[in-house]
Amino acid sequence: MQLMTWTLSRLGSRFNLLMEPYRRRVMHSAMGRFLDRPLDLMVGLVEPEGDERILPFSTRAPLLHNCEQFERLNSITYRGYAEHHRLCFEFNIHSVFYPQDEPLCLLPAFYLEMRLSPTGRLRWIESRHPTPDKVRLFIRLQRPETDIRVEADGGSAETGFGRIDLRYTAGTRPQLGLPDMPRQVDCEDWPVTVHERIVSLNEGVTASASGDGLQIELPVTEPDSGVKWRLVWGAHVSDPVLRLGSGAQTVHGRFKYNELWGDIDAVMRTAIEQRDTHLAHSRHLEKALDTASLLVSQRHLMHQSFQSLLSNAWWCRGDDGREWFSNWEGSSLFHGVIDVEYNIVPFYLALWPRLLAMQLRQWTTAQRPHEPSGGAVLAHDLGIGSEVDGQRFGHGMPVEENASYLLMLQAYSHWCGDASIAREQAPLIERLARYLLWADRDGSGFPSEGMTNTFEDGSPAMHFARKQTYLAFKRLTGLLAAVDLLGIAGHAGEFAERCQSTVAEAVRKVEAKAWLNDHYAVCIDRSAAGVVDADTGQPLPHDELPGWDGYSIHTGNGLLLPLMTGRPLPFDMQRLATDVLNAFRETLSRYGCGHSSVENETVWISQNLWRDHLGQYLGANWPSYLSPRYWDLQVMSNTHEQSYGYVDTYISNALCFYPRGAAALGYLLAQPRLVIDRLASGGPDISVDPDDSVPQRWPLLPLAEWSLSRIPACVVDAEGRISIEGENEPVRIRRQARTEPQQIG
Repeated sequence: MQLMTWTLSRLGSRFNLLMEPYRRRVMHSAMGRFLDRPLDLMVGLVEPEGDERILPFSTRAPLLHNCEQFERLNSITYRGYAEHHRLCFEFNIHSVFYPQDEPLCLLPAFYLEMRLSPTGRLRWIESRHPTPDKVRLFIRLQRPETDIRVEADGGSAETGFGRIDLRYTAGTRPQLGLPDMPRQVDCEDWPVTVHERIVSLNEGVTASASGDGLQIELPVTEPDSGVKWRLVWGAHVSDPVLRLGSGAQTVHGRFKYNELWGDIDAVMRTAIEQRDTHLAHSRHLEKALDTASLLVSQRHLMHQSFQSLLSNAWWCRGDDGREWFSNWEGSSLFHGVIDVEYNIVPFYLALWPRLLAMQLRQWTTAQRPHEPSGGAVLAHDLGIGSEVDGQRFGHGMPVEENASYLLMLQAYSHWCGDASIAREQAPLIERLARYLLWADRDGSGFPSEGMTNTFEDGSPAMHFARKQTYLAFKRLTGLLAAVDLLGIAGHAGEFAERCQSTVAEAVRKVEAKAWLNDHYAVCIDRSAAGVVDADTGQPLPHDELPGWDGYSIHTGNGLLLPLMTGRPLPFDMQRLATDVLNAFRETLSRYGCGHSSVENETVWISQNLWRDHLGQYLGANWPSYLSPRYWDLQVMSNTHEQSYGYVDTYISNALCFYPRGAAALGYLLAQPRLVIDRLASGGPDISVDPDDSVPQRWPLLPLAEWSLSRIPACVVDAEGRISIEGENEPVRIRRQARTEPQQIG
């Protein structure tokens, strides 16, 4: 495909390569995105006449012809041609990932490969020379304020034959580094020492004449010959990288990988010794996903957003022994944002539930008492930059965050069959629900306090109006989750009954007041009197909120996780399906759907994905032509002058290098309509309901036996028969009525 900005990163270890071909550089650091510096990465070949040709990550030589890139979930390959010699040059970077294998995923190392192969006709370009038998390849690096040393003598299979050592100092205060987005982050900055090493696993390497890299002569062989230049690129940081807590409670956090590897020598030893095993596992996952019946655009989006999520992750251990996992909110740089993690849940449920469980416990440390309700509210975030010391965002989103937490905990508990967190947090579950009960101040069924939500670029009706329909539905699903969780924890009683009866009464009111014949209103309180802008603190210059009666893609946002775990819901599901379909039609724009029909260019890709997955679970015949629009936004945002990594929003916002797009992994759950309830009264209940009109195949990742490399698959054959290949536990096949497609319009 076309060249574009691409991220490769290590889970929780922060080692990151941001490939920027249009700027002919790589943004690089063992501390990750926004703590990186420009690297001139000169990778290429020397033609027999002595001319150097390179890939577009350096300005020091002419480019190879027709440079392009091909990616998979964990890797990317760059290809270019020495056209007059009929040579194809390929450079692959692999960031190994295999679910729930901590040593493999934490290892701060990349695997590199280069190879040469002959090629036939290249358009109408004349072949001026015969294809050579051997060609010299090279890798050379230049980086500011970095000590680079090259050794090419001796070596062994255990340590590598020839190496490049890099040593530099990095800071801990992130810098956006984007000319159109200047920002100073209010957090501490201290120096950390970084050691990196690139080693050749092939013999016969020599130092480059310039002293900044290695070179080797490699034969020109067919692509399937297995002849490659194999290299390993590792990094290590032993210094503290986060400050956890505040005041006297502050402790230092170091990368968790320090428990396994104390220095760069240990990192490289493991990376070399385990190379073949690591790559076999990582490629096994890639190949399993390659079999999924995804559109090309869906596949690109899933690959790109997955690496973006990895680049935001911090996995550390505090000096007090506490384990810590959180994600930066991309360019916003906040830690552990609840509403962001809510959209990342498909990743956790599909591949690594323990990472969600860690955060479900961490968020409980940021609860604040709410005296009027006798309850509690959760913080929007846990810190910013290098400091995890409590909420730094300017205001809370209490209805949204409380409900999101309860829904995530409910989904985790049923999906994994783990009631332990619900039991531990039963008192907090009740306090969060007490606040949600209180937020409806007049018994209308709609919250009229704590309404500000995550859609900061939305209209007032969407972002902070009283009595929003989106928050009404989410509040009610949150209360139902609290009832369920209290039952799981053995705390069902009078309070749970009160929540249940409140929901039953509120559902009738919400349905009656918000339904407008073919959709739900954005909010039912249209008056702007007394409404204050959540960001400026100023009153609104309107008497009536524009767009209060518009169509919105967010109405059913709170329903997806309950549907994925088979939770009963008291809403009119046919109305919700109709609302989803009609709102899609009314909000559609170039890159997807906007928040509402009065703001159809305020596109958030993650929310479009969430809505798409909800449409699938509601049984709608969902259109397949939306993902190319989402991918168009990524291509536009990462070619020529644009370099924003995974970007969640269009021009009205700047959520770039963002983790929220990992909602794309939900395709693998929503398309087969996988439902898992491991706490069902009759034992674990697992079921699928794929569309049987189209042949398809879906790897059922949550059912995988990762230690045995076994991944079951849901298959629909050409006759519409549904089967489970490699079944390792019973999977029930459901048959759900479909919503008529003509409602889309």
